[in-house]
Amino acid sequence: MRLKRLLKSQNLKVYIMELFIVILGISIAYQLNIVNERRINNRLELNVIKNLNKEVQINIAEFQSLERYRERITKDAERLLRLLDKAPISIDSANEYVFRLVQTSTPDLQRQAANSYLSSNYGESNTALKNEFLSLETYLQELLEMSDGYRIRKEQDYMRYLRNSVDFARRKVTDIEMIRALAFKNIVWNMVADEYELNRLYNQASAQLYKIDSLIDEILLPVDK
Repeated sequence: MRLKRLLKSQNLKVYIMELFIVILGISIAYQLNIVNERRINNRLELNVIKNLNKEVQINIAEFQSLERYRERITKDAERLLRLLDKAPISIDSANEYVFRLVQTSTPDLQRQAANSYLSSNYGESNTALKNEFLSLETYLQELLEMSDGYRIRKEQDYMRYLRNSVDFARRKVTDIEMIRALAFKNIVWNMVADEYELNRLYNQASAQLYKIDSLIDEILLPVDK
């Protein structure tokens, strides 16, 4: 009887030990699986961030390409408004500045990578980056809406007004009194205000792009080493 009890006791210990080993093995496998999944997700997220970096660089280059145009169009609008606000504008000055304001430019921005990133589950390890991209998307949306609205207003107000007072093909003013009229000066005044607002939105979005660019560099720098 004592021998049977001893055997049972030893079998129980062996059973408990085996059970412990099985549970420990399952736990270790589970933890390794979690670590492996995190490693894979981190690698995938880094690839996504690298694509984001390329998109940010493209958009920065787009903003830089428009800097000279933004500066020129704003100065031309201001100059024309000053000429209209003083003595009657001359035909030569009208010919010089009226047609410069015909051009309109809307930034060609890449947003596919950013939109995919924001709609994904990535960002748990880089919450600051995701938050900055959320701010950027808000700024870009404001800029594009303002840019499209300005383009429509320019077509409806400025271009429509000029149809009966200029020869677009020859770039000549045909009715100087229409250009000297208060109605035209008010149109140009509104355009100057729109240019100022566009500049503010351009600067805001551009600064956010550079901020994100620096943040991405901080994330990728340890990886590239």
